Amino acid sequence: MFRDCSSCNNYLLTSLFTQALIKRMTHSTTSLTHSPRIEIDLGKIYRNTKRLNHMFLARGISVMGVTKGVLGSPPVAAAMTAAGVGYLADSRIENIKRIKDAGVKNTFVLIRTPSMGKVRQVVKYADISLNSELDVIQQLACEARAQNKVHGILLMVDLGDLREGILPEDMEETLAAVNTFKGVKTIGIGTNLGCIGGVTPGQDKMDELSRIAVTLENRFKIRFDLVSGGNSANYHWAEESGRLGRINNLRIGEMIFTGCSTIDYSPVEQLETNVSRLVAEVIEVKQKDSLPGGTVATNAFGEIPVFADRGIITRAILEIGRQDVLPQGLSPVNDMEIIGVSSDHVVLDSKEHRVKIGDQIGFHLTYGAQLSAMTSPYIEKVYLNSGEYI
Repeated sequence: MFRDCSSCNNYLLTSLFTQALIKRMTHSTTSLTHSPRIEIDLGKIYRNTKRLNHMFLARGISVMGVTKGVLGSPPVAAAMTAAGVGYLADSRIENIKRIKDAGVKNTFVLIRTPSMGKVRQVVKYADISLNSELDVIQQLACEARAQNKVHGILLMVDLGDLREGILPEDMEETLAAVNTFKGVKTIGIGTNLGCIGGVTPGQDKMDELSRIAVTLENRFKIRFDLVSGGNSANYHWAEESGRLGRINNLRIGEMIFTGCSTIDYSPVEQLETNVSRLVAEVIEVKQKDSLPGGTVATNAFGEIPVFADRGIITRAILEIGRQDVLPQGLSPVNDMEIIGVSSDHVVLDSKEHRVKIGDQIGFHLTYGAQLSAMTSPYIEKVYLNSGEYI
């Protein structure tokens, strides 16, 4: 399932195609006057992807560039492809379709177990999918035969994070069953850590995954194309480990977009941060008390708000709210402070800054805030600096 990238001529043609594609996709999305908007720096995405891809490949680990944090953005997918990743991965088949329809060419991976209702689309648009249920795989096999395809299966094993995955002791029986299904091919196994359970992908977990892979390979006399050890949380292990075993793939998204370790959220020296920025307009500025006037009960979200007594402050209200973005993932670019959020409003203490109606305030974003902002239909998506790599 690996792409043949050994030909210089093919690489040149792909590079030229990507350049033209990026120019077409970003030509009309560069307005910095509209708000609210999220600005995505394609130059930083390209460089972060290229640096991570180079580092991992030097250790024998291929990279799946994960686009779910940007709603399957075709310009971002094209930037990752131009940076050399051999796979593009997303958790939503709709996003993969969007990327393919835009003309981006790569090997596409669905990184969430397919639902029965979307089996046809999964086979049509994804080359590989992550799976943990035999009933789903059997339906994928039937649909693949109907579409005259062979669909790639990455069997997921649960090593303790308690998200998707087959229990280790059931892997042999599961693989034996999958091998009887015509229309699919098991190209490897994988695991997910550092997510729902927050389990650290340390050497012990990677050794366990390697042992499972080797056991299955010996038992069925096969060689897996992919043994996918996890996601951005695996960065420190991949950088420091002297024993990679059979791990030869990681699914990387968050590190590309944040430039930070996802274990402790510290910046990674060779990566660039602040890849995305949210900008929203000020729609009201008033001098008001910092404390509500009256008896405080629950707000619209069932919370009892707590406010600090700061006396009279300048309160600036912005045109965004919880239905646009994850508010706890916002950090004002300057030293203003968020002191309240509703469905449609963010309230700032402007502190020493002179703010007026119509001003545009910028925010740095966590990965979660970026994901939610990209999903909001009310926020314009603006792509910057594509010319820095095309």
